[in-house]
Amino acid sequence: EKAKSPLGANAKVRQALNYAIDREALNQVVFNGEFVPGNQWVNPQSPWYQQAFPVPKRDVAKAKALLKEAGVTGRLTIDFMVGNNPETRQVAEVLQSMTAEVGFDIKIRVVEAATALKTAEDGDFQLYQNNWSGRIDPDGNTVLYQTCGSPLNTGRYCDKEIDELHREARASSDFATRKKVYEKIAAKFLPTGWMVYLFHPNYLIAHTNRLEGFKPMPDG
Repeated sequence: EKAKSPLGANAKVRQALNYAIDREALNQVVFNGEFVPGNQWVNPQSPWYQQAFPVPKRDVAKAKALLKEAGVTGRLTIDFMVGNNPETRQVAEVLQSMTAEVGFDIKIRVVEAATALKTAEDGDFQLYQNNWSGRIDPDGNTVLYQTCGSPLNTGRYCDKEIDELHREARASSDFATRKKVYEKIAAKFLPTGWMVYLFHPNYLIAHTNRLEGFKPMPDG
């Protein structure tokens, strides 16, 4: 029921939200510049990152135009459920401020984290901020969220073509072959899917200078 709104029903509204966000400013304000702004299911430093779809710059004019194309008139009120911790609340407050300039009226609803997760699993939300621990292989960041009926697909998104592409990616162990498949997934999911990716934590690792050959992987 909560998806029966312009945000849930129209991909252009979700894209308007996407273009209303300045990810680098969000990184500076909330995370002291220590995180990595992102727009995909892997860190931009990852070899799996799709360079053809770079992190979008904030574009207020484009966001407003997309809302107009979607038939949204006046301010669009959105209920934004977030877990109750200071960092998450601050992210929500920054997003609330940024998107207000475009025409969104985000109402932040702070909920205890476990309750928020259960509410999201029930599909009882319009907008929900979720954090994911991340996997080095993109499959662990995508299938659970993007395929029909998957456990973490709390937005109930379903596109049979996306499902087939994920099966194709799983059928090969060749990096180049799989990356081309994920490029097709990015081309379809990023503009029409139900998720807006914002940032990736940086993992700070201390070690002795006697250690040789150590290379930390993006996303931990």
